[in-house]
Amino acid sequence: MRETQDPNPLAAILVAGAIGLLTAAAPRATAPSTAPPSRAAAVTPRPLREALPAIVFVTRDPLSGTQAGQVPGLGPQGAFRVSRGALMERASDGNVRSLLTADRMLDVSDPAVSPDGSQVAFAGRERGGARWRIWQVDRSGGEPRCSSCGKPGLDPPADDTDPCWWGDSLVFVSTRAGGNSLYDRSPVTQLYLLPPAGKPERLTYESNGALDPVHDPRTGRLVFARWWFNPWTSAATSGLTRDVRAAVTPDSVNLWQVVSAAMTRDERGRAALADVRLAAGGTVPRRRGMGVQPTPYGANDWLAVTARNTGLAPRPGMLSLQRYGAPPSAGTRMAGAAIGDDHGDPYTENSNLAAPAACAPVALADGRVLLSLDPSGRGDFGLWLLSADGDTRERLLDYTRTLELDATLVPAAVSRAAARARSVPTAAALASPPPRMFRFLDTDVFAGAGAPARVSDARLRVYRLVAADSVELVHDVPVPRAGRIELALPADTPLFEQLTDARGRALMTAHGPAQVRGFNTGADGTTTRCIGCHLGHSTLSAR
Repeated sequence: MRETQDPNPLAAILVAGAIGLLTAAAPRATAPSTAPPSRAAAVTPRPLREALPAIVFVTRDPLSGTQAGQVPGLGPQGAFRVSRGALMERASDGNVRSLLTADRMLDVSDPAVSPDGSQVAFAGRERGGARWRIWQVDRSGGEPRCSSCGKPGLDPPADDTDPCWWGDSLVFVSTRAGGNSLYDRSPVTQLYLLPPAGKPERLTYESNGALDPVHDPRTGRLVFARWWFNPWTSAATSGLTRDVRAAVTPDSVNLWQVVSAAMTRDERGRAALADVRLAAGGTVPRRRGMGVQPTPYGANDWLAVTARNTGLAPRPGMLSLQRYGAPPSAGTRMAGAAIGDDHGDPYTENSNLAAPAACAPVALADGRVLLSLDPSGRGDFGLWLLSADGDTRERLLDYTRTLELDATLVPAAVSRAAARARSVPTAAALASPPPRMFRFLDTDVFAGAGAPARVSDARLRVYRLVAADSVELVHDVPVPRAGRIELALPADTPLFEQLTDARGRALMTAHGPAQVRGFNTGADGTTTRCIGCHLGHSTLSAR
């Protein structure tokens, strides 16, 4: 039985935030009786909640009606859904306060604390009819400032979300580039860099979308999730087809992958991403190889959220928190649903049971994990702590009838000079192909386990996305038996490759036709390196 609480806790939180601190008495303090842990509870030497840093999070009303089943802020459909929310901070002593005055924002999501700990960037929607924008507020208090708003009359008719600090700049997600996804016609999200004083600079040119940017302090790279989907598949005869009856395989992939990229500048001095690599997952079955909401874990691993519906659209379905090692590798479940590889799995696909759900992970230095968990499968997320071995969990904070999401840690204070050290580098000495081109280099398309057999008459076809329903062949070149291919390709545009025989029929790999199953892009003046040609693209490690 659930404990009784304030009938309108979110309103109470907002009012309390305007007048002072809210104590931690409101959250439920005991584990729920409706769903036992997935593993036997272990005895711990001390409570998981001890010695926690300050935590910034959001509390939001659940979605209802036609939006029911979406988690606010998760995936392409949930990213811009509107409910009612508040931006909160739980201090290390357990006291909880609002960082905004009552009713200052209609809804909020995705807070990120600056490297020096002084500011919180977040996505906010001021009122009904307004657009989602990136805002900043001092943790010490004050009026929030809009960071991504344009000048009056010039504000783009688009939405912004998912801010991530990059030194004193911000990387964020936006629909301002326009276009609709090839899967469900939802607005395509791209990544942008926002300098402290300047206009947003576009970083990605995805065909379907990019979400959840995060800085990897271990490598200095930007990690994010991209929607990997391509409706054009290799035809059984030759060339491409969108008719599943004429395809070698009807598999269009349709999943979100965690990738890593280096932040650089292109030939014209604009911020750009280079050396895009797979950071986590990349295996078959794909439900153990996809991921969104990535966060670094330990010395080398990643935590990410996987879903029953790997494309997350129109709804994500069951959600699970996975731990990933070096790619390609399958994830290991730490919390949430046990998601089956097949529809007919007699345990994981049992429709008579409400599966728990986990999302929005963040790792503590000692291996504990802070996450949003719905243990009973009823859509009620709270903040929970998970031990490093995954065997013990403890509720930290959970209000009745609201969702506690998007937790982030307040870092130990560092100097502003140290915080700025992560800024975008100046233009580097790069290879110099023709303007608005990048260098594509595959050292051996026949290399690696699962790659197609080495032949002497292979050809590489490169296609460019022209519109939602059309592609253009930009290259059809012979491949030497050694397998090395080097081309100058159009920059900042979605491309994919297909490896064929002399008659145009796709060569076969261990996992189907040798064809990139999503779309890749390259920044102007950079080099994209691949090895092999299997399962969509090479699975180079981001380490």
